Amino acid sequence: MPPIKPPIKQFIAFGGAALCLVTISACGSSDDNDSAATTPTPSTPPTTVVPDNITEPGTELEVGQPAVVPWQDGYISITVTAVESGDTDAFRKAYGADAEGMQPYYVRLTLENLGGTDLSVKNPPQVRAALPDGSGTGTFLTGSIEACETTLTPGSFTKVGAKFETCELDAAASGDQIAGARYDQGDYDEKPILWKS
Repeated sequence: MPPIKPPIKQFIAFGGAALCLVTISACGSSDDNDSAATTPTPSTPPTTVVPDNITEPGTELEVGQPAVVPWQDGYISITVTAVESGDTDAFRKAYGADAEGMQPYYVRLTLENLGGTDLSVKNPPQVRAALPDGSGTGTFLTGSIEACETTLTPGSFTKVGAKFETCELDAAASGDQIAGARYDQGDYDEKPILWKS
């Protein structure tokens, strides 16, 4: 299945609207009073809130505990709420022969915007299943299935306190034991955050 991508048409439409606004401002009357009335006042960009409790690389948490991490151009908390064995039949139907000998897992997450920056319409951070030693499953999946659907962050994910629930699909060899989940992006590449079930 193809990787999830942001809806490009939405950005093109937004860019077109912005261009139209600039054109209207630039084409105003040459009269001093009119130009003063139509010249937009420069807006101050929002200040990003920097949390003082950023989670250290290598931290181990229990499922249900939040990790505070820098993400994109802001800060979020990631809370792994469950790591569940998935529906093998649905997984094999979606992935065909590649799913043979594999057990799917659903990593359920709650994300919260802590920095107040616009984090809307983005692929969520990847949180994957973890083996007992904290390592990953060794699989690379793109896409999702109905029971564990990964979606873009919503348009409302722009303010401090905005929350979003999603699910990450992972899989492991049928004989492997899954002990929790891991996050290893950005600053956590060498020392991932681990959630123990």
